[in-house]
Amino acid sequence: MLLPADGSDGATAALDHAVGAAEAYGAALHVVSVVDRRVVLAADPDEKESIRADLTDEATEAVERLADRAREAGVETTTAIPEGVPHREICAYADRTDADLLVIGTYGRTGRERRLNLGSTTERVVTDADRPLLVVDIGDGSR
Repeated sequence: MLLPADGSDGATAALDHAVGAAEAYGAALHVVSVVDRRVVLAADPDEKESIRADLTDEATEAVERLADRAREAGVETTTAIPEGVPHREICAYADRTDADLLVIGTYGRTGRERRLNLGSTTERVVTDADRPLLVVDIGDGSR
């Protein structure tokens, strides 16, 4: 199973479903957070490395927090932090690991991606993924 992690409430809610499914089916869980290359490329040249480092730190924190919870539940868990366009990297990772199921929340964080209006990663994964998905609807984020 594959769980994209972005540090949002959506990813945390999706974790509960991923852990439940992994326990039920004896599956391993891959927790992935993508460092969005578009954000790095859009930055001022003298800020690119600092922004890349910040995004990598945020991604590391997001995957480790969820992976720790999954491991505490007894689920074998692997983490990864690729760099690229999030929906493409999520789908490519699912292909590389031959994930049987993607578990993803309906909305993400309100950080740099939202400010730059880069769109919904979840919507793009749902459109592009060629494998089963479990989409966890946690609302519109206004609650």
